[in-house]
Amino acid sequence: MTTDFGKKFRKDFSFEADYVPINHGSYGTYPNVIKPVMREFQDKAEQHPDRWNRFESKEIIKSNLKRLSKLVHCDDSDLIFVPNASSGVNTVLRSFPFKKGDKILHYQTVYASVDKTLAFLKDHYQVELVRIHLNYPLEDAEIIQLTKEAIDQEHAKGNGKIRMAVFDALSSLPGVRFPFEAINSVVQENGILSLIDGAHAIGQVSLNLTELNPDYFITNCHKWLYSPRGCAILYAPKRNQGFIHPTTINAAYKFHADSTEYSSFAQENVPNTIDTAPYLCIDAALNYRESIGGEEAICKYTHDIAVKGGALVAKLLGTQVMENSTKTLTANMVNIELPAFKTSKTDPEIMAFFLNKSIYEKHTMLSIYKNNSKWWVRLCGQIYVDLDDFQKAGEAVLAIIKEIDEQ
Repeated sequence: MTTDFGKKFRKDFSFEADYVPINHGSYGTYPNVIKPVMREFQDKAEQHPDRWNRFESKEIIKSNLKRLSKLVHCDDSDLIFVPNASSGVNTVLRSFPFKKGDKILHYQTVYASVDKTLAFLKDHYQVELVRIHLNYPLEDAEIIQLTKEAIDQEHAKGNGKIRMAVFDALSSLPGVRFPFEAINSVVQENGILSLIDGAHAIGQVSLNLTELNPDYFITNCHKWLYSPRGCAILYAPKRNQGFIHPTTINAAYKFHADSTEYSSFAQENVPNTIDTAPYLCIDAALNYRESIGGEEAICKYTHDIAVKGGALVAKLLGTQVMENSTKTLTANMVNIELPAFKTSKTDPEIMAFFLNKSIYEKHTMLSIYKNNSKWWVRLCGQIYVDLDDFQKAGEAVLAIIKEIDEQ
């Protein structure tokens, strides 16, 4: 089935008429057909709260996890729902039995809240952080080499080895695909556990978690898979389930000295008294995706429009797209260099100015950031955007820069 994606698909979503939806990666959105499905679950929760919370919702959660397990190719008993990727990362990092002096490898491009969680571990548990700085655009081979060198340097010190590596599947800012498959192999070959923040992964790249075999993997369903917020999954193979406990401990808690002791994993991670309706809408989200062409067709369009749109905006700005020679950086998000600013404003002031102007005057959202001493903007492809949306985004960038420079 071939689907002609583009602006006509806006009608499937709830956007304001003048909104330019070019920043899908921040919060995602879901199609209108899912609204009555979610509402029905919420109504059922009130019709007989005890029956719903004690029995019915749990069975529907299981069926939705089973559906997801087929998409990401893993055992459904290795998946749990969490509200979002940051929650999933905290679930792993704050329950893992780190000891004083344990080292955690990470990159400066990790998501801000993940970075702060690592800082929390350093402050409260005296773990050591090994940070790799990435100046994009980079070749995958360069990232792999930097990682190997960092591991060798740390292990050569003789003061403790790296216990865990935290890295992205696709980074947020810059919005690039990270060579997570290769890095997962590198760290595991060195006896290091892998925690992959795949916040942007599901619905944007193909996943086979059994083949990848990470130690932990988290991905948001509400970003690129069209489920309502907040909905994410945490993958923990049985060899590593014993050490993992939810951020809010429940009555099923058990201490396990052995990471392979997984007997309480499922019960410990049953959602507490929250609105679980977003978790129950996975079936509806996947049904919608199948009805419009399926995963391959969706990802092909969103990637292609990101590439074409990025080239259009780069030409408009007179700059360049962040890409390497093997074209591995761009998935469904594209990063375009901004022209140099002629302003005395500080970096935080520039970001705040762009945020407010783009949202309240340009009716869009322009995610700008600095990498490698240059300013960039991240724009997102989606089934409901076309080149006209990228054109509008580029024109908004130019207008805001002009206004900054004239102040």
